[in-house]
Parts: sequence; structure tokens; C-alpha cells
Amino acid sequence: MKIRWKLLILLLVIAIVPLIVGTVSYRVSMRRLGRRLASNRRNILTQLARHHLQHIVDDYGSILARDAEILELALCIQADEVEDRLAKAPPSAPRLFFSKDYDDGVNLPEGMALSTQHFRANATGKPAPILITYDQQVSVLAPGVDKKDVAGDLGRLSTMPAAYKSLHKSNSNRIYWQYTSLESGIHTCYPGHGGYPSDYDPRKRQWYRQARTEGAPAWILPSPEVSTRTIVLTLAMPVRRPDGSFAGVTAIDVPIVGIFRELTLPKQWANDASKLLVFPGQAGDEDEGKLIILAQQSYEGHRDDWRGPMLKQYLESKDADQLKALTADATAGRSGVRKMRYRGRDALWAYGAGGADQQFPVVIVPYEKVVAHAAQAEKYVTDKMTQGMRIAGVVLFGVVIVVVIVSLFISRSVTRPLVEIAEAAERLSGGDYDAVVRIRTGDELQNLGEMFNDMGPKLREREQMKRSLDLAMEIQQHLLPQESPKLNGFDVAGQSVYCDETGGDYFDFIELMNLGPGKLGIAVGDVTGHGIGAALLMASARGVLRSHADRHGGDLSELFDVLNTHLVRDTGDARFMTLFYGVLDADDRSLEWVSGGHDPALWLRRSSGKFEELSNTGIPLGIIAKTAYVRPDPIGLESGDIVAIGTDGIWEAANADEELFGKDRMREVLSACVEMPAREIHAAVVAAVQKFRGQTPQQDDITLVIIKAL
Repeated sequence: MKIRWKLLILLLVIAIVPLIVGTVSYRVSMRRLGRRLASNRRNILTQLARHHLQHIVDDYGSILARDAEILELALCIQADEVEDRLAKAPPSAPRLFFSKDYDDGVNLPEGMALSTQHFRANATGKPAPILITYDQQVSVLAPGVDKKDVAGDLGRLSTMPAAYKSLHKSNSNRIYWQYTSLESGIHTCYPGHGGYPSDYDPRKRQWYRQARTEGAPAWILPSPEVSTRTIVLTLAMPVRRPDGSFAGVTAIDVPIVGIFRELTLPKQWANDASKLLVFPGQAGDEDEGKLIILAQQSYEGHRDDWRGPMLKQYLESKDADQLKALTADATAGRSGVRKMRYRGRDALWAYGAGGADQQFPVVIVPYEKVVAHAAQAEKYVTDKMTQGMRIAGVVLFGVVIVVVIVSLFISRSVTRPLVEIAEAAERLSGGDYDAVVRIRTGDELQNLGEMFNDMGPKLREREQMKRSLDLAMEIQQHLLPQESPKLNGFDVAGQSVYCDETGGDYFDFIELMNLGPGKLGIAVGDVTGHGIGAALLMASARGVLRSHADRHGGDLSELFDVLNTHLVRDTGDARFMTLFYGVLDADDRSLEWVSGGHDPALWLRRSSGKFEELSNTGIPLGIIAKTAYVRPDPIGLESGDIVAIGTDGIWEAANADEELFGKDRMREVLSACVEMPAREIHAAVVAAVQKFRGQTPQQDDITLVIIKAL
């Protein structure tokens, strides 16, 4: 049986008796509590609740009035900043970021991050944070407005983020968006973000029209904000140009959730209470004598349609006389608490002191919630909970004692095998691969011991394999040239960088003594794949090439025919090899070559600065026997010419975006290094590949030989 089942059964046995005792005791206490609560006097409870609610709305009314004054002052400062900029010449090269820049993710400003305050509904309807920046604003042009026609005003408003940021920093919990719209069709908003519809025209919005009509700061009824669809209250006022003409409107959005942030109710009321901000209808209009709801918790969240205004709602009750008296009190500057009907049930209505033209808070708490959670009832519940906690404490103490005693016995059966495993692991880490443990518990610990016993032989095999690979790498590295050859009139350098311990790339410098002095064979090859198999084929090809290069070196086609015959016989259909082989002649400064399927070598002509390719002259070696390999005419090399012979591990190197290094980048590096020695040119190409690849692992061997005519 597994340990977890053993522990589960043990814990169930230990816990079931205390659980039954605690449950019975809790039920008896709660029954007594219910009988006691029913006998309490409801009028005393109501008086306590009235006093508490009155205190809450009075405090919140003061906070609300303070916040309104702060926001109105902030808006006036914001308007002064806008008008000051409209009176100045625009900067010569303003930094502008439009909504499309944010939406496309191109030309983004610095400081972009997910907002903790601004959310937009995603595909599933759930609010998700949007990307914003507090370092910049967003610019929007109304339909039909040409950016060239309003370039001056765009430039003037481009410096507003500093002013917006200063105001936002001291009012971050109150401000949602800060923005300015001009009559010319410009709209700028802070912090910077996207999400504006293509047909958005701020001049058609209610806040713009009302502020322009009233000519003074104005609170606008709740409406959905255009970019996130969040329901907000808007405070707006007009701005003017230096000649006093109307320029546009600047405004601040206040999130509904922020309005009620500091209106905190007792926990037992919070879920069922209604919090509202209301405004008395003005004399002479259709709302006279009514209370207009400016904000309520049901407005919090998002709405899909941003174009249409929200329907006006009124505070209503079936107790019409009481509601009329409440309205009279509030508009006269008196706060109070009244018992009235609300949505079909009795409730306590607490209202703040407003005024004839000022908003005020209203908190409505269901009456049954008030009388159910009064002070005396809470004290009684606390007493009974204390009694229950004492009982539970005694039970818990007994459980702890039992668990401790049982654990002392269980721990030995668990820790003893673990100690044995730890000691064996220490021997294993010291190189003792024969270290084993003998655990016979019949559970996971025994399974763990068996797995540990399998580790030693596997680690021994792994170390033997690593030693073999290290030896193979050492042997292969000794097969490659260890230093650059010396040939009059030429500077030659080469190196291979393998991606595994062993690889399939090959390069060689062969002295051709039988062909006469001043001749050097240069080979660059690439065996399919890499690892041990490729390394063996490379070694075989090297041996054949070296044994026949001097003998058949006068006829490169014959040399490749011999080499191909050997490789076809040795490899079958499993592998093949591409090979570039050339003979460099110091006397006539020429290069004769044959290429079996190898990528063309690059020849940079110093006189013209242009590249030519030494194309392959036949198929790869080891595929088909008796294949003809054409020998092109030799090329003459002038002073400063560079021939670069490499393998595809260079131009097929990829970065994290799966973009290839390519031969164009290699040509750029060669052109930039034309004055360097061959060894430095080689190092520059390899360094460029490694820099381009970044943290992406090397996927293929890299081999490069550089020939530079002096």
C-alpha cells in the first residue's frame, strides 16, 4: 500500500472523533443563538444602525465634496496648461503617437506596460488590462481631418504629457483619462493608449457639446468611455485661444469604481447595500423635483456601445411622501436617515447634505440586514464563537498529541530508508558506481531505492561514452590543420567550429610536392549530418584525398573520380559529401578548382569591389559512381583579392526569430574586412555569425577557409 493511502487512513481515524464532537457542539450553540436573537428588541438595534449610517454618509459627503473641488481645480489647471500652449509657437519636431501606432504595435513610445486601472472586455467578455504609457499621450484625428492642416495644433499639444502627468500623479485614484479636443478635429488623451474607432469624432460627444454650451466646468452624466467602454463620469470645460475665441474642450474622466472607493460599509451590510450618487433636478426643467442618479455600483464595468448616451435614471420609492421629504432635506443642506420601501422591501435610507445644485450620496441598506447584525447580536455571536473555539482548542490539542505520538513511530519507517539512500548517494557522487541500497518497505521508498540502484550502471555507461566522444573529438581535431600554410604571395587561414563533440565538416591544406614548388591543395568539405558517423566519413575522405592528391593532382577531374569511387563503395546510400578542392599556384597566382555539390565559393575582386562565385562542377561525392566532374578554367588572383570557401553552417545559421544569416551578410563582412589579414577576416565572419545567432544554439558545423592574394 502506498504511503499516501496509509497517511490518509491514519488521519481520518484521528480526525473523525474530534470532528463529530466539534460539529455537535457547533449545532447546539447556533440553535441557542437563534433563540436569543429572536427575543432582542428591534427598536434598539435600529437606533444603533441609524446612528452608524448617519455617520457614514456625513463623512463620505465631506470626502465627496473635497474630491469634487480637487478635480475641478485640477481641470482648471489642465485648461490653463492647454491655453498656455495654444498661445505659443509649436515645437519644430514634435513627438506624435496616434491610436493606430498603439493598435498596430509599431512606433510605440517608451514605458508601455499593462495598466492596473484600465481594462477592456476580451473575447470571453471578461475585463483584461490594456497597454498604456504614462510617458506619452495618444493623438486622434476626427474623420476627414488632414494631419497637415492641423500640424500646428498637434505640435502645440504634443508637450501636454508633462502637465497631464503632474496632475495625474497627485490624483491617480480619482482620474481615469485626461484629454483635450479642439474644434479643428484634434483629440489628445493621457496616458497614451490605443483602441479608438476610426469614426470617432470628439466634437459629437455629449461632454464636448455641453461644455461648449455652458462655457464653464460641467459634470456630465455617466457614459461609456470610447476606448475601453468603461462607464465614467466626465468633468469638462472649454478652452480658448489667445484672442478669446473658442478653441475646444479639455476634460477628466472619473471611474465609477473610484467614486465609491472610500464609502466603506460594515461587512454584514456591504453585499446587500446600494450605494448611489444623486443630483437634484433643476427648477424649470423636466427633472424638477426628482433625484437623478449620477452614479451607482451597477454602472461599474464595460458597455459595448460607446456612441449612444446612457439612459437617465431616477431614484424612486413607493413611499412617495418620504421620498419627497428626503429630497427637501438634501436640497436644503440637511442629512438624515429614513425608513422607506426600496425594490419591494423595507430599507434604511441614509442621505448626505447636498444643496439645490449639488450632488450628494445615498446609502440604502435592507432593514432585515440591519436588525440581524446589530451590536448586541454580534456580541452574543462572539461569545458563542469563543466558547466554540475553546472546545475546538481542546479537541485540537488532543489531535496534536495523538498525531505527534503516531508520527514518532511512522517517521522511523520513512527516515531510515532515506538516510540509507543519502549515504549511498554520497558514495555515488564520489565515483563509486557500485553503490546500492536495500530497501524492503513495499511502497514508494522501495521504488525509489530500486531507481537509485539503476543509476550507478547508467552513470558508468554515460561516463564511458563521454570519454569516447572526447577521444574522438581529440583525434578528429588532430586530423585538421593545426596552423596556416605558408605560400609566397598568399595569406591563407582556416578553421572548423563543430556544434557537437565531433562533426562532418572538413578542411585541409595539402602540400603538392610532385606537382612542383609553390603549389598548395585546399579542401573544404561537408558530410551530411554531424556526430560520430559524419566524423568517420570525413576521416575516410581525408585519407583518400591526401593519398591521391599529389598523384592525380594534375588532373582534378580524375582526382574527384577516384575519390567519388571510394566514397560510393564505403557509404552506400546512407551518406554523401560535398567537397570544394582547389590548387593554389604561387608562380602564376592562379586557383584551379573542382566542386562536388559544394556551395559556391565567394571571390571578392579588390579592383572592382564586386563578388563572383566559383560554382560547383558536379554532384556531391558518394552518391553515384562514374560521375563526371568538370574542371573549369583557373582564375587569376590579383593583389587584395579574397576567396572565401565555407560550409552552409555559416549562411544557414538562424537567430531566435528563425531568420537566416544568409550570404548577403557574409558578403558585407568580407567587404568590410578587405584590408585585414586572412586570420582576422576569418575571425570577423565567425564573430558576426555568433552575434547574429545570439542565445540560439549552434545547429550545424561551421567551416571557413580564407585565401587572400598579397
